Formats: sequence, structure tokens, C-alpha cells
Amino acid sequence: MMLKVIAIALTTVFLAACSSQETKTDSAEVELESGPLALTAFNESVDIDIVWRRSLGKGSGSKNIRLRPQVSGSNVYMADYNGLLLSLELSTGNKVWSQKFDQKISSGVVVVDDNLYIATQDGSLHSIDKNNGEVQWSQALSSESIAPVVADANQVFIRTIDGRLTAFDRQTGKQNWTYEAALPVLSVHGTGSPVLLQSLVITGFANGKLVAVDKELGIPRWSKRLAIPQGRSELERLVDLDGTPLIEEGVIYATAYHGKLAAIGFDGSTQWETELSSYFGPALGLGNLYITRDDDHVQAYDQLNGASVWSQPALQGRFLNQPVKHENYVVVADFEGYVHVLAQVDGEIIGRLSVRPRPLHMTLPNQPEMINWRPLRGKDFGIRSVMQSTPKGLLAYTNAGELLLLQLAN
Repeated sequence: MMLKVIAIALTTVFLAACSSQETKTDSAEVELESGPLALTAFNESVDIDIVWRRSLGKGSGSKNIRLRPQVSGSNVYMADYNGLLLSLELSTGNKVWSQKFDQKISSGVVVVDDNLYIATQDGSLHSIDKNNGEVQWSQALSSESIAPVVADANQVFIRTIDGRLTAFDRQTGKQNWTYEAALPVLSVHGTGSPVLLQSLVITGFANGKLVAVDKELGIPRWSKRLAIPQGRSELERLVDLDGTPLIEEGVIYATAYHGKLAAIGFDGSTQWETELSSYFGPALGLGNLYITRDDDHVQAYDQLNGASVWSQPALQGRFLNQPVKHENYVVVADFEGYVHVLAQVDGEIIGRLSVRPRPLHMTLPNQPEMINWRPLRGKDFGIRSVMQSTPKGLLAYTNAGELLLLQLAN
């Protein structure tokens, strides 16, 4: 089994101490203090309101685990890294039911019909009744999975960090087949979810290839290389497809680290491609593909030909997550817990909110009032998980284990 490592940790120092505080004024312009990774001023035209927030547990902290909420009907289903699975009312955040696992939850939640699917850190896949949280079956995996599963009417498909794609029977949990890709010595610690076509399951691997596997037989039908290892060191030669591909109107859009953004037909033919390095998959809106590049520039590409439409470099160095299209906006979040709203047409920043809790208030004798306010230390309030757009608002899950419902308004 190849050992996955966090390449980012080998090449960068996480600047947790370099925080910056936002100061709002009565005017439309928002200015911030200068300093390392400081946020630039912008003209505010969108307000972000917190409808509700709920602490689910301790969260994943600095671990590169991207758990995300899933909505089905009037409920939202969410797993905390430390083993808690919950069903909540989407409109209020009130708990419907909860289930506690002995193992840490490494991927999930995925809702398919009346079933939930999660994977735990001991290398197990679990099928759960979404109405009450009862486990229906559990199945051992070849290794840990950190990417949500996908499922059709008959099978569940899951990617594991040892480079395998495995299919299980939805009713019994019986393994039907497994496909294994050769892995490089070093890869980025991350895995994109597979996506489904009528007869194919599409997924990316750490060798820089996007592969289409037959859903019934588990054999490859075609593969497309989106990144070629180059350079002398293993770090320079890193190539990985960590982002989940996007399917729209008969086209597969996929990205690679140290590679390309490509539009690929269902038969594996390349329609267009452009140079790009990203850890994330694209979001789609107004005929554009919105992507967070590995340098934290948010960039829009034309869906039809891959031409650059706009680029927003103002958030460089802020460890952004994957952008999401919500209503008429593009929204990203960063390592300090700031949510940034961008205009779809030109990428201008038009809204921002810090979702970090207020600092703790401690009464110290013989100290001025300002000394009595202390930040919440030892907590990672960044947002690494992909935010989810819902009819009720935007769901965001922080690294500290808080789930929030946000609403945007002009």
C-alpha cells in the first residue's frame, strides 16, 4: 500500500499566527489592517447573515479531511470527524437524530434514496437508514477513504487512498469488483469523488489520469492523462486529480494538480484543455467554470472553449477551499473562517463575513477592558470543506466542527 502524505505541509508553513481582523464602517467600503495575508478593501454590496449555527463536535482541525453536509428533503445530514453523525432540520438546525461511531469518520455524508453512506478511518464503509440513523451493513475497505461515495440503484462506488475504486452491492454490501491504479511514490493528500454516467464511473487518480471504468464489469473503458510528472524531485513531479469531476450537458470537466483543466466527451475525446494547477474541481454558472487555483487565485474559464474570463488574485495565500455557485454569486472560504462573495460576471469581491465565534471574555483584576478579551486559542476556525448551496441558504462546515446556514442578500 502506498502511503499518502500531505505535500502541502512539506512545502509551506501554515501561517496560523498571521490573522487579520475585519473592521466594518458605515460606508460601502470595507477596509482591513495591513499585514501578512491581509485582506484588501472592497466595495460591499452583499450582506451575509448567519441564520443558525450548531456545534457538532471538535471538527477535523488541521487534518485534511473535507467532510461536507448533504441535504435531502427538509433535513441536512452531517458527520463530524470524531464519530458523530446527525440529522438536522435544514431551516432551524434542530436535531432530528444522532448516531455515534467508535471510529473517526473520514468521508461522508452521501444520501441516496433512503440510505446514507459514510466511511470511517479504520477502512470501513457503512450503509445507514436516513430516517433513524441505524446501521444496515458495514463492509471492510482495502484502505481509508476520504472522498464521499457515489451510488446508483444497484451499487455503491468508493475511492480509497491506496488507488482503488471498488463497487459494492447497495442492498447487501457484498463487494462486486475493484479496479486498482498504479500510484506514484508521493501524492497530494486528497481524493476526489467519482461521478456516474449511464454505464461508466469516472474518477481521477494520483498518477494524473482520469479513468472511465465499466460499472458492471469493473474494467477500464478509456483513460485520459491530465498531468505529466516533470522535474527532478518527487515534490516537483507531484500530479494528482484531487478534485471531483463535473458533468454538464454531455461533457466531463476535470482538473489536475500540476496539470490541466480539460473538457472531455463521454467517449474520452478531448474537446479542449488549458494549463491549470488546482487541488479542487470546478463549479459552474453563467457558462463559466469557477476554479480555485493552487496559488489561491479564483479564476473563471469559458465553459465552451476554456478561455480565461476573469481572475481574482486578491485572496492569494489564504488557503481557499473549492468555490461554490450560490444564487447569483461565487462563494469561497479561507483558513481564517472568512466567507468571500464574488460577482459571477467579473470576479469582484462584493461581500465578506468572518464566521469565527466572538473572542472569549475573561475578567482579569486590575486590567483595562480591552485586555479582558482573548481570542479562542487552539482552534482552527477555517473552512476546508466544500460549502453546499441549498434553497434555504448556504451550508458551511468549519474545521472546528461548527455547521452554519448562511443567507446572502443585496
